[in-house]
Amino acid sequence: MKQRCLFLLSWISTIVLLILNLLLAIPLASAADAAKKTALIRYPLVSLNADPHADYVLEILRHAVKASGQPYQLQASEVAMQQARAIYELTSPNGVVDILWTMSTDQREAQLIPIRIPIDKGLLGWRLALVRAADAEIFREVRTLKDLSAFSAGQEMDWPDVAILRNNGLLVKTSASYDPLFTMLKAGRFDYFPRAVFEIQNELDQRPFLDLVIDKHIVLYYPSALYFFVSPREPKMAQDIQRGLEELIKNGTFEKIFQRANQDAIKNANLKSRTIITLRNPFLSPEKMPLHRPGLWFRP
Repeated sequence: MKQRCLFLLSWISTIVLLILNLLLAIPLASAADAAKKTALIRYPLVSLNADPHADYVLEILRHAVKASGQPYQLQASEVAMQQARAIYELTSPNGVVDILWTMSTDQREAQLIPIRIPIDKGLLGWRLALVRAADAEIFREVRTLKDLSAFSAGQEMDWPDVAILRNNGLLVKTSASYDPLFTMLKAGRFDYFPRAVFEIQNELDQRPFLDLVIDKHIVLYYPSALYFFVSPREPKMAQDIQRGLEELIKNGTFEKIFQRANQDAIKNANLKSRTIITLRNPFLSPEKMPLHRPGLWFRP
């Protein structure tokens, strides 16, 4: 009888231990699953007015995250950010964003983790001029960089383009933010506003009341790359996104998205009929650009 009681107690103890282990394992598994599901990629909130290409870039990023095979979720920051603020948040130990898309410079590549796949295939470096309607023919006789230096450009003060234009001997007037640049152009504070091929028509369409037009005579070109930059806090995230982007290139998804988003703008720009004004970009080392992969770059 005593042995039978001992056996029964042993059996009950075993059952209790199994139940306790199961109860302990459930919250642990749930916590692990929750952590896995809530791995966030936080990006700066931008308005389509300030970045009309944001939808395209975010579509590329969503596809890259999916192709990476990792369970990330994208989340915009609570407040809109200019580039300087976003870079600060990326470099801060407790920053509120993890990724940014912006024009590459050597300084930014030193501060952050660059993913050296040009999201826009270098199209950001092809710039048309927004001018006042009354000045539609202002660049008819412009053939060289020296000719262009007689006119002033407008740019936002924290854009890398400011230093590029000035380094090439061009006069630049700046604004602390993006939106006022259009009214400054209208008011004659500067002569032209260089905008990327893919963004200029949308910007013009949003402001019919300002009586601005797209110049038909010139196109500025300088080597540039719009990259994703990841915070140094997240090296694995950078590797995952890089892997996802490479998969998009391999399976053709990247090119399909690029063409769908940009082919009309490229066609309407009629680049072959324009005088190309080539500028140096001393702030981006050519050896840091994947120029050995011609399929990654736009050529008119």
